[in-house]
Amino acid sequence: MEKDFVSFDRQKQEITVKLNGDILTINKNNTDISYFSGGPGGQNVNRNLKGVQLIFRIPEELRRSSQKTQQLITRVSGKMSLHHNLETAFEQLAQKAHNYFYVPEIRKKTKTPKRAKENRLKNKKFQAEKKESRKKIDY
Repeated sequence: MEKDFVSFDRQKQEITVKLNGDILTINKNNTDISYFSGGPGGQNVNRNLKGVQLIFRIPEELRRSSQKTQQLITRVSGKMSLHHNLETAFEQLAQKAHNYFYVPEIRKKTKTPKRAKENRLKNKKFQAEKKESRKKIDY
């Protein structure tokens, strides 16, 4: 992840996304959190809700027209602790937010320098001569 684009505070469980001068904050208050049973834990898994599902609805003004996604969803039930699952879910949500909002810079095409072309052709010619000298000579 780019260091300046998305940041995640594990203590506050808060994700900060910087978008064109605006700052979007994703935390417990603006996500829908639901709990479910499942994952490791043996028979105890049926009685306790340790799985976590986070749903973040992307605001209208920040939605990208090129993508149909209107919400980011993560679902975690890998650990036996609700607290650990919640942390993991927020980490995954931070990664998904990065993937959704990140727009790579458009690369400018540059011309290959003349010196580089000459060196490449010189090396190719040298390799061809070396292989030619290894061939069997017919009398």
